[in-house]
Amino acid sequence: METEDVVHVLRNVQQAVRPGGRILDIHPLGIDMAVLAGSRGLGFIDASEFALVIEAMDEAVGQVVSEGLLEELRALRRVVLERFDDSAEALDEAESWTNLRLPAELARRLRAVEDGQVDFVDTVRYRLFATP
Repeated sequence: METEDVVHVLRNVQQAVRPGGRILDIHPLGIDMAVLAGSRGLGFIDASEFALVIEAMDEAVGQVVSEGLLEELRALRRVVLERFDDSAEALDEAESWTNLRLPAELARRLRAVEDGQVDFVDTVRYRLFATP
C-alpha cells in the first residue's frame, strides 16, 4: 500500500468520526520477531519487507497529523505472543504471509520441533488519536 493510499484512508476515517472522537490505531511493528518453542529460541522472522509497509504507514499518519486532521494523544508498545499448538500450525500460518518470511534455517528448526507450543513474538504499537 502506498503512502498516498493510506493518507486517503485516514482522511476518510477522520471524516467519519465526530469532532472530539477517538481513533485507535493498532498494528504490529515487526521488530525482532522471535520464534520460540517452549522456552527455547529458534530464530527471528525476516520482517525487512514489512518494515517498508510500516514506514509508509508512519509517513501517512505523520502527514495527516501535520495537516491537523488528527492529534496523537498517546502511544504505547506491548510485546504480544501469537501461540500455536504445534510447529505444523505455525508453519501453516507462515505460509500465508505476504511481507514476512521465515529464513530457511529457521523453517528447518521449526520443522524439527516435535512437541509443544510454538510462539511468534512481536511488538505491537497502540496509538490513540483525537479528531479536532
